[in-house]
Amino acid sequence: MEQEFKVEKIAENLAFPEGPVWHPDGYLIFSDVHDFKIVKIKPEGGTEVWFDKGKKTNGLILSNDSKKIYACCYSETELLEIDPATKEYKVLASSFEGRKFNNVNDVAIDAEGNVFFTDPKWGAKEGDIQGVYCYSREGKLSLAAKVDKQPNGLVVSPDQKWLYVDRSGGHDIWRFKLDKGGILSEGAQWVKLEARAEPDGMTIDSKGNLYVAQAGNGKICIISPEGSILQTIPVVPRLATNCEFHDGDESILYVTCGGKQDKREGSVHKIIIMKNDKLKM
Repeated sequence: MEQEFKVEKIAENLAFPEGPVWHPDGYLIFSDVHDFKIVKIKPEGGTEVWFDKGKKTNGLILSNDSKKIYACCYSETELLEIDPATKEYKVLASSFEGRKFNNVNDVAIDAEGNVFFTDPKWGAKEGDIQGVYCYSREGKLSLAAKVDKQPNGLVVSPDQKWLYVDRSGGHDIWRFKLDKGGILSEGAQWVKLEARAEPDGMTIDSKGNLYVAQAGNGKICIISPEGSILQTIPVVPRLATNCEFHDGDESILYVTCGGKQDKREGSVHKIIIMKNDKLKM
């Protein structure tokens, strides 16, 4: 039996929403990329600007101690650390071995506190390096894995054994073995998605089910821990960019949906999952 769900638009008139994350004070924030802001969904409804430092951020994630937000900076190709209390920020990384990043895109964190981020390139040429970088809990930067075809969304499995990385240009998801110290090995294609899915950001529930935002067709694709596609949920015609659960409630999923440069066609939707007999609960 497929799940029953309800999709509701909760914010609109946005430039290009991305990277939703739950703030420790109890509300959702997300990057509005082309508007150079991080925006807050107010608990009573509506939005307001939360971070306005002239930075185009993309993927966001909360640190394990809830005292930092790690942000991918799209405009300056940097990894940022933001204090959610003061909103002050510092740059953690902007290059590797003298080479500027291509496009610091999305971010994940493991239980040790190692921060992973993707660095894709659209229109890549021979010799260009795309992949996943690790900013360790000791503050050391390494190229954890080379990944071609626009590595984008990434998440760590609840058991800390795997790092999942989707490829927008490959229309698939790769899985890497995750070892202590943020070391990745044994990477291989894990799930092939539907044609032209263009997977973007994704999240994972406490049982290991993946929720993948597909920019190519505007759907959320749900994948079991065994790699079976359980269902796709249509949200918008195109550009479902990322997703995040409501704090402590995996029956509520927020989805950011992008717009176009110089147009305010972006939105944020809330999916209420009412029943799904296929999911491991």
